[in-house]
Amino acid sequence: MAPIRYHPCWKQVICLAFILIMAGGGCARATPTPEPVTITFAFPFWSAEYYQRLLPKFNEVYPYITVNLQPKRGDLLGGIGPGNADVFITSQFAQNWLKEQGTILDLTPLTEQDDKFDMRDFYPGTLDLYSSTGRIWGIPAGIDLMVIYYNQDLFDRYGVEYPRSGWNRDDFLATAVKLRDPEANIFGYVSNYGVLDALLFIYQHGGRIFDDLKIPTRTTFDDPLTIEGLEWYANLTFDVNVSPTAEQRRQAFLSDNVLAGIQMGRVGMWSGLFSERDASWMKDLRVGIVPVPADKQAATLVLVEGYFVSAKTQHPDACWKWLSFLSRQMPERTIPVRKSLLQSDEYENRVGSVLADVARVSMQNALLLSPDLARFEDALNVFNQAYDAVMSGKSTPQEALTWAQQQSKFK
Repeated sequence: MAPIRYHPCWKQVICLAFILIMAGGGCARATPTPEPVTITFAFPFWSAEYYQRLLPKFNEVYPYITVNLQPKRGDLLGGIGPGNADVFITSQFAQNWLKEQGTILDLTPLTEQDDKFDMRDFYPGTLDLYSSTGRIWGIPAGIDLMVIYYNQDLFDRYGVEYPRSGWNRDDFLATAVKLRDPEANIFGYVSNYGVLDALLFIYQHGGRIFDDLKIPTRTTFDDPLTIEGLEWYANLTFDVNVSPTAEQRRQAFLSDNVLAGIQMGRVGMWSGLFSERDASWMKDLRVGIVPVPADKQAATLVLVEGYFVSAKTQHPDACWKWLSFLSRQMPERTIPVRKSLLQSDEYENRVGSVLADVARVSMQNALLLSPDLARFEDALNVFNQAYDAVMSGKSTPQEALTWAQQQSKFK
């Protein structure tokens, strides 16, 4: 067969086609360089180093986004205000007033556009805290919860076995009794969070102060199990006296401050938040940590911080990328809100097997507190007055809680 000969003009056509194909392929692969944007992120000041460490990792993926860190001061329940920040982290209880003021952005469209954002990975109920009427207003950032700390030196001195996961209320009381030493002003247990401690033991006993913690509509201060739970708690002070009265605190701790007694080595066990485990005031103590003991049911009070985007931001897409990135990182102080992180070997290697067990066991019994509870501030103040009356010896739990229910606007 004779060889195929191309006419010179066909050679030009083939070359031109080849050039066009290559050019077209190059255009298909090219990605326009996004315009540089800058956003501001507000967060509690104690986490500054943590977020500073995350910036290089974020900028490896999004080099065109500059995140200005803005550390701020805030309180445990009220959180921090956004100020002029584009993205901020704050308490779950601040959500409703932020939404009512039009301060926060509806994140639903952004979550729907991000197919890599796995909402099923969040612990059950945590994302619901930041959702209402089918819309998502915030993303859970980290979980903090109540635990029991204990002074290992005191346990060793009195030959008391360290508490372990799975212990119950009877174990707790027996341990506190063994540690109580009136002559040395040693107490088995102190309440570090006052009324929150009482609530913890009330809910473990099956009591409740609201009809539903997820969707509260009325108070139930005079529920029989609530009264029983507060009676048992008060008896730690007035009956078995493993917990000090106000006068005993002043004498034994030389102060009304519970932390002073703990630092002096005169407290065997105390309540605290998981995030406090590295607190500077405990650095000179040999401290153990264990989940809270169970009664009729296991229950752990939980606080969940959340990430929000300001409604005034000019860069919602950049804000979402930063927020989505943060939600996949291992938190520093708090417990991971994503199951894949909490159950990972990385988490256990980071905090140790004991702390990982405390976090995992506690999350099985989490009492998630609805942001709607912020609407019941007056009722909670009434309950707090009842608690103070009981713990000062002025009223019995029956009298105080019956009075509180009568005073409540939501009965």
